[in-house]
Amino acid sequence: MRYTRSLYRSLVGTYFALVVGPFAATLAGVSGLVDPWISLAVAGLVAGGLGYLVGDRLDVERLATSLGLAVPPVVLPLGYLVWLIALLAHNPGISPLTLLGRPATLGVLAVGPAVALVELGTRSVAVSRIEAATVLYSFQTRPDRRERRITYGALAVGLGAVAGLLGVLVLSGQVSIAVVLGMLVVVPLALAVLRSDDRTVVVTDAGVAVDGEFTGWDDVDSFTVGEDSLVVRPRGWFTDVYRLDLSSGPDPDQLQSTFEAHAGR
Repeated sequence: MRYTRSLYRSLVGTYFALVVGPFAATLAGVSGLVDPWISLAVAGLVAGGLGYLVGDRLDVERLATSLGLAVPPVVLPLGYLVWLIALLAHNPGISPLTLLGRPATLGVLAVGPAVALVELGTRSVAVSRIEAATVLYSFQTRPDRRERRITYGALAVGLGAVAGLLGVLVLSGQVSIAVVLGMLVVVPLALAVLRSDDRTVVVTDAGVAVDGEFTGWDDVDSFTVGEDSLVVRPRGWFTDVYRLDLSSGPDPDQLQSTFEAHAGR
């Protein structure tokens, strides 16, 4: 699937508006010279417009496929989450509507377009490289049993940590806020894990694509093909190791031959 430049520009503009607008509102609130909501609206419109213009010149594919470039835009809006937590700590009687109505809440939402840009850019690169290559195998699968255990275990630990934090809010009498924050955190986390249970694998003469992330044969450090599993280990730091179930995939012997012929070149 190819994505238009206008979609990229819209996401970049939205990101700029959500990041800059709340920051301007915070400065206005501290100074007391301008109404924070007016500052939010003006700064958001200006930043959004500039972001839309800049988005036309932004190499989204390069940003999405570079860890050093992709992480900062995603992490930056989380600073507003820290601000909200600090606000809650100093104002224990604050209501959920008041908390959600703060400009900083809009800043946290900037994570959405940032993640969307990274996801769409990564998939666009993968599609381009697949189209330029010869497809050898294409199949649907899921992570192998070991990977699923790790994923569900991590989900359990994450949910436990979230439950502990929400429990503190409940004990302090902030039940309604705990419910709202729980829905905002738990639901997306659970959906992300469930989504990761289905994988689309495309093996080409140029490399392997797993769920839109393309790894060229030169970037494959090693691989293991078993009777019912495939493990692909890309080179480099902070790269995913793909552990896939082959119980309903292509013939393992043929897949082994394909990997040996291409990854070993």
